[in-house]
Amino acid sequence: MNQPSDNPYEPPEKEPDSPSRSSDSVFDEPHLRNQFFAPDLASEWAAERAIANEPSVPTDAIDHSVWDEPGLVVSTPESALTYAKWLSQQEAATSDVKSLLVTLAIVLVSGVWAVIGALFFQSGSGNPGNLLTIVVIAPVTEEVMKIALATWVVEKRPYLFKSSLQIVLCALAGGLCFAAIENLIYLNVYIPNPTANLITWRWTVCVALHTSCSLIAGWGLVNVWCRATQFRQRPQLIDGSRQLVTAVVIHGAYNSLAWMFYR
Repeated sequence: MNQPSDNPYEPPEKEPDSPSRSSDSVFDEPHLRNQFFAPDLASEWAAERAIANEPSVPTDAIDHSVWDEPGLVVSTPESALTYAKWLSQQEAATSDVKSLLVTLAIVLVSGVWAVIGALFFQSGSGNPGNLLTIVVIAPVTEEVMKIALATWVVEKRPYLFKSSLQIVLCALAGGLCFAAIENLIYLNVYIPNPTANLITWRWTVCVALHTSCSLIAGWGLVNVWCRATQFRQRPQLIDGSRQLVTAVVIHGAYNSLAWMFYR
């Protein structure tokens, strides 16, 4: 059998086929062979581009890298494309102007996106007036959708945010715009001839509810983003789950009280 090379990333010389080993034998698996094997060259290519700090490195290169797997962390080569290196390279390549434009786009679109998502998911839940929809399905759907765009950025492209204040602003805008659009729909479509008291209630209490719940959920996103950028690790949405659940519970409690008093 050929002796392995000192360089584990240099493909070994071809080993003669064994006549006693079939082509589909499990002993052909890399970890069962007594020699080193060449890793996927795609990861090596992405790593070399990242190390060279070239702005043309694909932003999704990290999605194809395996160097953050627990079994490889202890033996990561210098040229490996880790999440920490990728994040630093992307942060350096992202200008403040681009970050502000992304934030502005989310601020302008998040409310409309949340309304469309809420209508879509709630329409598939059956009767929109039943207690389950009002107390559970609607609060969960609305709180998730109001921060959905900011959540995607935090999870997939955290370098697009330069400050936690941008995340808070996106969450605030999502709740405020959602409340405004919802009020227009309720007061002009769902409720014929609404009273002055109802109009005042919806433009004060309901707006405050949606905005505050979005801020609570957004604070959870801030936790996710801060941990990811501080420790240079992949974002874990579980870090913001407590705040999201709190927002859903508050929203559901309000809806249940409203259902009991106005049914």
